[in-house]
Amino acid sequence: MKKIILTAAVALVLVSCGQSSKKGAWSQEDKDKFNKEMDRVKGSLDVLGDKKQAYIDCYWKKVEANYENFEKANSDVSGCQKLAMDCATEAMK
Repeated sequence: MKKIILTAAVALVLVSCGQSSKKGAWSQEDKDKFNKEMDRVKGSLDVLGDKKQAYIDCYWKKVEANYENFEKANSDVSGCQKLAMDCATEAMK
């Protein structure tokens, strides 16, 4: 009986901690941070014209696939710059 109670308690703690991010599957919190940052810089993306959303979608997919979470991506300026250039090139095709 004690094992069942302990197992249930551990399960509740793990569930209450929420989903953590991993490459290719960020938590909603990290997705929200990414979207907030994109909202902050959207004006500077107007040079892409009607390709802006394609760029954002590409950048999102690449960032989520390459980084564990928003903080890791945000701390790798040169890596994100490379992904941004790749997406700009793809969007302008």
